[in-house]
Amino acid sequence: GPSRREGGSVWTGSNHGVSEGTQGAGGDCSNVPPPAVPDGAMIEMIAASHFHAGEAFVAVDEHTLNDFAPLIYRTTDFGKTWTRADAGIPNGDFLRVVREDPQQPGLLYAGTENGVFVSFDNGDHWQSLQLNLPTVSVRDLAIRQNDMVAATYGRAFWILDDLTPLRQRRQAA
Repeated sequence: GPSRREGGSVWTGSNHGVSEGTQGAGGDCSNVPPPAVPDGAMIEMIAASHFHAGEAFVAVDEHTLNDFAPLIYRTTDFGKTWTRADAGIPNGDFLRVVREDPQQPGLLYAGTENGVFVSFDNGDHWQSLQLNLPTVSVRDLAIRQNDMVAATYGRAFWILDDLTPLRQRRQAA
């Protein structure tokens, strides 16, 4: 994922759990893996922050290792240190994607094997955003203007119209 705040900064991940960041337009890559991510874990998605250089969110999937825990890590210093950011997502709901709202700092969305979650505090706490979405694997999320689009496995797309109430709740919190 390319950084929206720092030109030339790119984050990458692999199905072996290694994520890399570069601050030199692709010139110098360095290994910056989140802690305790075992070999064989998959970095499902890396989302660079819209608001802060050096901040990124990583969705880690260890279900092929028989670990179904949700794992989101956050860095604010280009991967030198990482913090778990997945409290409130139930065990068994392993992660597929994490996205930051492009208009509201601290507002995050996560797609899991069983649905969608929202965080109003930069990933410190999560709650369900299932609404009328059936229990389904959410493989990707996109924010387009005021709507969120979820790409699901086997059920096509789900659209949450008008994110304004979520953005206003964040501002009031």
